[in-house]
Amino acid sequence: MRRFVYCKVVLATSLMWVLVDVFLLLYFSECNKCDDKKERSLLPALRAVISRNQEGPGEMGKAVLIPKDEQEKMKELFKINQFNLMASDLIALNRSLPDVRLDGCKTKVYPDELPNTSVVIVFHNEAWSTLLRTIYSVINRSPHRLLAEIVLVDDASERVSVKIIRMEQRSGLIRARLRGAAASKGQVITFLDAHCECTLGWLEPLLARIKEDRKTVVCPIIDVISDDTFEYMAGSDMTYGGFNWKLNFRWYPVPQREMDRRKGDRTLPVRTPTMAGGLFSIDRNYFEEIGTYDAGMDIWGGENLEMSFRV
Repeated sequence: MRRFVYCKVVLATSLMWVLVDVFLLLYFSECNKCDDKKERSLLPALRAVISRNQEGPGEMGKAVLIPKDEQEKMKELFKINQFNLMASDLIALNRSLPDVRLDGCKTKVYPDELPNTSVVIVFHNEAWSTLLRTIYSVINRSPHRLLAEIVLVDDASERVSVKIIRMEQRSGLIRARLRGAAASKGQVITFLDAHCECTLGWLEPLLARIKEDRKTVVCPIIDVISDDTFEYMAGSDMTYGGFNWKLNFRWYPVPQREMDRRKGDRTLPVRTPTMAGGLFSIDRNYFEEIGTYDAGMDIWGGENLEMSFRV
């Protein structure tokens, strides 16, 4: 009899949390922008909460194709964030992804005592589904002992009512990141965009390199999520960051001299002249020693070269 009562309590509690999640997803849905509230659909919200069978939309990183009769609505929603919002809202917030690592990377063993990290994510009018999927992926695919905290910086969004760290006025990406870094507590600071999906084993190699040398700044390989179908596609480990004479950041093939230095072992890190300035891990004290970001920068893109030259 007691076991039956326990089962009823567990089932009731689980159902309550599912309903709460569904309510929150519906309430904060981008469809709050729609004039016709009847356009809200319960089904995508339910899928976003409970789709774990790897057969739902976008599971294992597969493309999501929108039916022809919804193409016009899809195009209208695309204008909000410049990606297929309809597809994103159909995908589970904790969707499954393939393990795209090289076989040699899967068997790597890292030290037990790695530094922990604060993950700083800045957003401005970001779609809820992409922002929450970023957060889910960081939490679900990071060893809890290494994840000190996630710091969200709301750079004066106009469509988002939540307040995490909220800038009093629009300050731009760089100053918002600096605000997040200043508020963070981890030994290492890891910067990510608000529309990422971290894969299995993403964090340990970043922190391991910093443990070896605190003045090492480490960038992950940046894979691709299609803005049209949200298909997850593995990026190339045979490119590195550089720049042209106009000081534009570009990706270039890894030169033979770097392959020779690594003796053909593609699981070893690549030394790179410049790096993507928005997705990297850096020792907190070293970040301050080199002067952090230039707080006077207003426009996205310059941090790629600036951080590289500081390092």
